Amino acid sequence: MKKNIFHPSSFILHPLLLLFCGFLTACGLVELHSSKNGDLDGFWHLETVDTLATGNSADLREELRFWMFQGGIFQCQSPDFLNGQRLVSQFSHEDGQIILWKMLYDRREEGDPVVENVELLQPFGINQIEGSTFRVEELSGGKMTLSTETLRLSFKKH
Repeated sequence: MKKNIFHPSSFILHPLLLLFCGFLTACGLVELHSSKNGDLDGFWHLETVDTLATGNSADLREELRFWMFQGGIFQCQSPDFLNGQRLVSQFSHEDGQIILWKMLYDRREEGDPVVENVELLQPFGINQIEGSTFRVEELSGGKMTLSTETLRLSFKKH
């Protein structure tokens, strides 16, 4: 009876295969996507919202309010608001700022309608439907602090 024995070299990519894959990428025949967002990409739990004018702070650690960044897409969602629907936007992250463009409902079958009621965004610390700008005060692998003229938002990465 012959036994099937795997040789360790069978788990290592052959150098010619690696060279071929590099050639395809260099020629533009295969496109690799990578985000330039660094620590920003990921799933962020909104933990506190501070009102700068009054010094009041809302502790949201027990609430399920999330911001997500990936590539050029921003999403926010909570099972407690909008029946768990996601809101989406394109965003830019440069010069120490995050700018959220027009906020949309994530409803592809309906063409992603525009959010028209800013009150739907306020539980997430967003006070504008279009052009919300946040200054990045802190952004590390596990923490993010953003501020506007009126609010400071603190997040923990999940």
